[in-house]
Amino acid sequence: MSLKGYVINLASSPDRMEHARNELAAQQIEAVRVDGFDGREIDLDSFTPYDDRKARKVMGRSMSGGEIGCYVGHQRALTAFRDSGDDMAIVFEDDITFAKDAAEVLGPLLEWLGNRSDWHCVNIGTNRLKITTPLETVAGADVVRAHYFPMLAHALIWNRAGAQAFLDVAEPIYCPADNMMRQLLTKSDMGLATCRSLVDAGSFDSDISARSGGNRGAFRRSTLYGFRKQRRLLQEKAMAYRHKISGHPKQP
Repeated sequence: MSLKGYVINLASSPDRMEHARNELAAQQIEAVRVDGFDGREIDLDSFTPYDDRKARKVMGRSMSGGEIGCYVGHQRALTAFRDSGDDMAIVFEDDITFAKDAAEVLGPLLEWLGNRSDWHCVNIGTNRLKITTPLETVAGADVVRAHYFPMLAHALIWNRAGAQAFLDVAEPIYCPADNMMRQLLTKSDMGLATCRSLVDAGSFDSDISARSGGNRGAFRRSTLYGFRKQRRLLQEKAMAYRHKISGHPKQP
């Protein structure tokens, strides 16, 4: 299956883009560069898509510029995919490396996904899974319904419905991109994942990602940070368990 890979990349990091392009070429995926957004120097008070009050209410802290930059990059990638008219694509951050056997899995996995409508996004870049239901073993890789959608957003397969669902709620920005994806896909129960990572991150020191140093931690935390974090996690896990117990509608 012909597939585009949308790579989020800053213009100031051509070496990262070249690395990503080579990685995708080895998997016979067409690389499409998406201009990243460097949010490290933005004024949070004047960046209108960002809602600091909601961030502090939901996350218990303000977002950093790096997190906002990462979020806008994913927003731009999904907009480009939606506007392409394609049915499916993968969105990558630009510090990725494919697992050695990824090529053996990706083709069959994409074909399997192309015959289903009961999904919006598949996380193929994480090993940390909680609250799942087994679906299928595809080319030796176990695929699960990820009722509690996993964090990390460096390698995500999206279909058009999923991209539109994210874009519909993308603003105002009030949480990191992977938190928004967890909220959205846990609520809809339309997230899947492979049980082992097909794509790893960290080939380079991250420059705008939410994972980069100084972008997380105690950044402008409210006094209720711990309470709001635990409340959010408990709410999302409770929703995931309800989906798991009730069972997702079966694929026709």
